[in-house]
Amino acid sequence: MDSSRGLRRPPASDRLLPAASLLAAALCAAPVQAQPSPGFYRWLSAGDQAARQPVLAPGPEAPTIPPGSVIGEVRVAARDIFNPDDPGENRKLFRLANRLHRTTREGVIKSQLLFKPGDVFNPELIAESARILRTHDYLYDVDIRPVPRGDGKVDVEVATRDVWTLQGGASFGRAGGKNSTSFSLSDSNFLGTGKEIELDRIGTIDRTSNLVRYTDPNLLGSRVRLLASYADNSDGGRQRLEIERPFYSLDTHWAAGMRSFRDDRLESLYTLGKAETFFRHQTDFVEAYGGYSPGLVDGFTHRWEAGFTYTRDDFSRSSKLPLGLLGRGPLGKEIRKLPLPPDRVLAYPWVRFESVQSQYVVEKDLDRIQRSEDLNLGRQYSLLLGLSSPTFGGDGTRWVAQTAVADGWRPTPGQLVLFQLGASTRWYRKDAENLVAGGRLRYYLRDLGSQVFYASLGADLAHRLDGEDQLLLGGDSGLRGYPLRYQAGDRRFLLTLEQRFYSDREVFHLAHLGAAVFFDAGQAWFVDTLTAQNRALALQQQQRVLKDIGLGLRIASSRSARGAVLHLDVALPLDRTRSIQSVQWLVSTGDTF
Repeated sequence: MDSSRGLRRPPASDRLLPAASLLAAALCAAPVQAQPSPGFYRWLSAGDQAARQPVLAPGPEAPTIPPGSVIGEVRVAARDIFNPDDPGENRKLFRLANRLHRTTREGVIKSQLLFKPGDVFNPELIAESARILRTHDYLYDVDIRPVPRGDGKVDVEVATRDVWTLQGGASFGRAGGKNSTSFSLSDSNFLGTGKEIELDRIGTIDRTSNLVRYTDPNLLGSRVRLLASYADNSDGGRQRLEIERPFYSLDTHWAAGMRSFRDDRLESLYTLGKAETFFRHQTDFVEAYGGYSPGLVDGFTHRWEAGFTYTRDDFSRSSKLPLGLLGRGPLGKEIRKLPLPPDRVLAYPWVRFESVQSQYVVEKDLDRIQRSEDLNLGRQYSLLLGLSSPTFGGDGTRWVAQTAVADGWRPTPGQLVLFQLGASTRWYRKDAENLVAGGRLRYYLRDLGSQVFYASLGADLAHRLDGEDQLLLGGDSGLRGYPLRYQAGDRRFLLTLEQRFYSDREVFHLAHLGAAVFFDAGQAWFVDTLTAQNRALALQQQQRVLKDIGLGLRIASSRSARGAVLHLDVALPLDRTRSIQSVQWLVSTGDTF
């Protein structure tokens, strides 16, 4: 399920020239020369044919290791950003970047491996260790290979390649006709320790935020993770603290943790992309949990967790305007004072069961360009049940339930199907409240040689949503030809069709190119119009399916940790009214295609 899309805040977006998309598509589809021409062209567009692994196909076979072999030596080769042995990368600027960058320390890599010298060699632990390392954005890729020795033991070589992690500067984005900006200074691999320090000033349609955050994925070399952040916002603030030892691997036997945050902000409710009302929303949240698992048994991991959650939501009027409404006309013409959502206190113990079937595969050129992607084609499901009661501090008796299911299927070597479904709700006064349920089906087909046709169909439904939440659809939630948060409802669907093009040329040894031709169709509408607010929204917005077509350019950084993929899109709405621009220009950054 992807029910969060359209329920919260939009990504940034901006401009794109159509010619750039056509040029990128041509570059991606063009064959790569076996021997690149020398000089400037070789540096500008270095072919990486050896690195291309056909998507949806298995990687190179590892050497056969006799059962019961013992690991002798574990050797870590943490490579720098640029390879000085490659003539194309042996340049002054690249050598300077290597000198300024502190390569990830060997101990940081070893502390995350699931094996050590003297252990019996286990190929599943080798593969999972690589997956764990690939979750960190300070590593471009990871390769772990067994090397048989003559004495019956086996050495393990761990090869990683760093990316530039010190980020600073400004960025601009645009989506649905709205701009966003950010100024930041961060390092996700501070001095090669794997720790992240971040200082940001972010401006969106909702607020400006000054953020300080520290993340330590291996506190004091352990499996404990720490996250602490503080944000001073134009409409309030947010403090967050998390410390936990999670189920970090499929064979982990126990987990425990604590999470807390306090949030103070102005909430806005939208119709046709315009704010209809706003109010102050203050939240306090604390959660503690512990978990047990017998580990990985016959390809399955089963986990049990128990915990306690306390969350308090208070709502009030505010004389302060949200950032997106500053400079607008008189409030009486722009904003309606709808009834405030009722204050809410939930305090409940809960239990959760999770099952994971281990059928992981490694792909390339799927949702990322020239980077390894770990996908689990096995069945995964979870169920959480809790009871909030005045006995525990809640304001009423509510049953709390959450569930999720995911699965994958490979019909042929050139096709892949991924499915996910999920729901969450509370049962109160003989009816479900804040019910959100939905699913998503994704399909990948290798076509046109080494390119991919992609299709995605998602659908969501809601019932008696909390007053601060909406099920929205617009330029910020996948319907790229329309304003952000354009339609609201208690039902929603979105269809996306894309022909994706990938390049294995590395432009200036800094980035890979990709392109897409896309079609989007979707709608959000109301079935339940019992409330006055829903009736008003249903009457104001046009209840019809909206469609758009467009072109997109993708620039995927091969040497940087943040904003790995730059999206430049131009979308044409096919069902526009006079209030909708005939062309939507979007720019955003993300981790996927």
